[in-house]
Amino acid sequence: HKNNQLNLKEPFQGLFTQGMVCHETYKDSKNNWISPDEITLIDGEKYLKKNTSEKIIVGPSESMSKSKKNTVDPETIIKDYGADAVRLFILSDSPPEKDVQWSEEGIKSSYKFINKLWDLNLKVLKQINQDHKEDADDGIVKFTNKFIKKITDNLNNFSYNIIIANLHEMNSYLTKTINKKYRKKTLIENYKKILSVLNPIIPHFSLECLKKIDNNEIPSWPDYDEKLLIENIIPFVIQINGKKRHVLEIERNLSEDKVLKLIFQNENTNKYLVNKVIKKKIFVINRLINIIV
Repeated sequence: HKNNQLNLKEPFQGLFTQGMVCHETYKDSKNNWISPDEITLIDGEKYLKKNTSEKIIVGPSESMSKSKKNTVDPETIIKDYGADAVRLFILSDSPPEKDVQWSEEGIKSSYKFINKLWDLNLKVLKQINQDHKEDADDGIVKFTNKFIKKITDNLNNFSYNIIIANLHEMNSYLTKTINKKYRKKTLIENYKKILSVLNPIIPHFSLECLKKIDNNEIPSWPDYDEKLLIENIIPFVIQINGKKRHVLEIERNLSEDKVLKLIFQNENTNKYLVNKVIKKKIFVINRLINIIV
């Protein structure tokens, strides 16, 4: 039936199905399939729980199936680690076009990371309650803006495993930055945006944190400002006779004359020019200069 006959509207324009979830396979000495929950670990080796003297034969990782008993009970995993940790692990394991290799270590790692994010959330709430009178800088605004763009682009490109790397970046940045003094308004505005873009990835965490700030908050996808994506301080490569000798941190759009002045003032670059005759200069604005001596 066509959608209009059923009066249905699809919530998305396209569907991308992730690869299969795989797990190691196990057999006992009688060649019977053994499920992961029937196994115990002793000194790094796998044995049968009901008979710890019987060693388990570990087979290749294959798509989870009931016939090979290489499945994990989702209810048990969710009870132990939470649904967000499961989502996070599956997204972080590999690109979506590849199969996911399930591992107990992987799910534990995701669970620990969500706990780190919760600790960060408590620190952010503490700073919000401090209600500082002015902002230390515009760093958190710029970071949030770039974070929204990264997550937006990586969602659109199906680069889900890169999104998890972005989350780790965000955790590191905010953990270092949160002790700077920012106004309550600045923190709430930017942290809400960060939590909103986390919603498709770890929705339970995202909604719980948003509720701590505003009980009535319904996450919506935030916009980003293209102007705030531009860095005013940029890395500029200095080449001498075609060889990279140094990278200067300079203001964007500096002229050739001003860059040369900085090069002569910097001991790391000036040493290559002392008592030399400059024959030619190749200058590319905001990128590099090659000085032929």
